[in-house]
Amino acid sequence: MIELDEYLSKVLNDLRALPEEKMRLALLAKRLAPLTPEEAAAFFNILYNKDAGDVAARKARAMLVNPDLLHNAIGAETCKRIYMASIKLGLRKISRLFTDLPPHKKGVSGYEEEENAPMEHVPLGARRTMSKTSAQHVLDRLLSDPDPVVISNILDNPKITEREVLKIASKRPNSVKIIKLVSGHKKWSRRYAVMSAIARNPYTPPRISIALLEMMLMQDLKKIAKDKTVHPQVQMSAMDLMEERRADKEDVGD
Repeated sequence: MIELDEYLSKVLNDLRALPEEKMRLALLAKRLAPLTPEEAAAFFNILYNKDAGDVAARKARAMLVNPDLLHNAIGAETCKRIYMASIKLGLRKISRLFTDLPPHKKGVSGYEEEENAPMEHVPLGARRTMSKTSAQHVLDRLLSDPDPVVISNILDNPKITEREVLKIASKRPNSVKIIKLVSGHKKWSRRYAVMSAIARNPYTPPRISIALLEMMLMQDLKKIAKDKTVHPQVQMSAMDLMEERRADKEDVGD
């Protein structure tokens, strides 16, 4: 029988040596292959219960925010089996991370501000070209564009700052495709303010918000737990995480 704590430590050490996220996900899939669904669920449970100060565990959890990347790496059937095993074992945090619930609210991303509305009539090809410009006033008018390619270009544009990315991440209504672009971006997804905005957006898939809660400060968890605009599963996850942290703090105090 595999000693999962030791096994996880070896996996985290191996992941640390790899430079690219795709390589790390591929390695994770390989290391999960010999585990039973129950062992895999327990493996993830140990990972998500690692102390916040554990840098390797924190980076691994950040890597798993994007559900599409995780599903592509380990396979939809494996995800389903881990989900069922987590329910069987009573691992609520893991079962929530392996669900695929729709966002609390559904909407279509698009231009809402009157001054930017004329952009809808600009041909898509032209808007995609414009999204690569260095002109700030042009980029500002494209922040609500519904086209994922336009938004992807903006996120990669060196002229863009966190201020503009927050506008994209906070936009309501928003589309799942746009939310996933921001939450999976190699640069902006690591910014705390951006993570917080995505987690609190009711148009964010609950699975993404729940994964991001692990990186949230206590004061933000309190806000999310009270926020009735987010998915109930996100609220409950925030409350559970708050209780875990309080319990850990009390244990340290003892």
